[in-house]
Amino acid sequence: MLRSAIRSPFAAAAVAAAAFALLAAGAGEASAQNERNRLKDVERRIDKGRGRDAALSRQAGRLAEEVRSIRKRVVTVARRLQLQEAATMRVERRLARLENAIRTDSAEFRRNERQFLQIVGALRRIRSNPPGVLAMHFADAQDAIRSTIVLRSLVPRLRARADELRRKVVAHNALRRQAARERKDIAAKSEALRGTRLELATLLGRRTRLLAETRAERTLVQRRLARLTHQAETLQDLVANLKRETARPEPGRKIRAALLTRPNRVHRFRKARGKVVAPVSGRLVARFGDRDGFGMPVNGLRFAARTGAQAVAPYDGQIVFAGSFRSYGPILIIEHTDGYHSLIAGLARIDVVNRQWVLAGEPVGIVGMAKPLGARLYLELRQGGRPIDPQPWLAADKRKVDG
Repeated sequence: MLRSAIRSPFAAAAVAAAAFALLAAGAGEASAQNERNRLKDVERRIDKGRGRDAALSRQAGRLAEEVRSIRKRVVTVARRLQLQEAATMRVERRLARLENAIRTDSAEFRRNERQFLQIVGALRRIRSNPPGVLAMHFADAQDAIRSTIVLRSLVPRLRARADELRRKVVAHNALRRQAARERKDIAAKSEALRGTRLELATLLGRRTRLLAETRAERTLVQRRLARLTHQAETLQDLVANLKRETARPEPGRKIRAALLTRPNRVHRFRKARGKVVAPVSGRLVARFGDRDGFGMPVNGLRFAARTGAQAVAPYDGQIVFAGSFRSYGPILIIEHTDGYHSLIAGLARIDVVNRQWVLAGEPVGIVGMAKPLGARLYLELRQGGRPIDPQPWLAADKRKVDG
């Protein structure tokens, strides 16, 4: 009995211990299951984040390529616009010459109008009064006949002169009408081109904003992934896999704004002689070494242009300054390769930003009005910080200086 009683507490304890062990095992199994469920949930969220991250990266790549494509189209449109502006300037100069000639002819006609009227009146009298009748009004018949002969001799010359003036006026009016039609046509084409350029600029702005939005969204996704990764590290041994994932190269570099990204190919400036684009469509009115109105040497080239004309980058490069500087007003400084810089002044509006890469012929701003000479755009080229003559570098059609 005693032995049985002694064994009984041990048995009870053993049973209790066994029961506790079973309960603990069950609780541990439940805890492990909960841990596994949490890990699976984290893994699903991480996979979802990775998928969104990859999709954003692909979208950013496509958008960057679209921006590059649009930039090329903008260069083409700007070139077409400059050609139209040049044609408009030619028409305007032709119109000015025609109007000046018409004014000269009109002034001459007014000066001689009284004389013409007197002669025409005399001729009418001769026509209505034969020499015999006319002789009755003169004391001397010979004077009458002599006057009649003189007056009649003026008829061919008068008619010839009148016909000449008439032909000149008719021709000038015809040319003026033709030039007006051409100008109207060019204005319509220029308006269409401006609309196209505005459309492209709007599209470019939209793509740039999309790039920025994509970049911002990717930043949020990356932060969320980092949080999930940290959470997973505190749970189980996903650390190695997650570390490999987070240690991969940051794909956000691919979605930097395309305008601030160096183009795939930037042409070397030292090979640009004879290939540099004129910054504006207009007449080259002053060249390197000429004296300005203050007797100071000109360190670049000056172009006479239409107010509001499109200004473009002369060559591939990066904008290193865009803003106002002393008496120059708004200026641009573009850094090219091989130690060359170009400076553009005379702008009313700047359409680029610092650090932006531009291609040759890409729009950079709008030309303003500089009184009293009219719109003037100034181009300066520097090598190693020192001004050099830009003219030998210009494309052949812009090397001649027009008066």
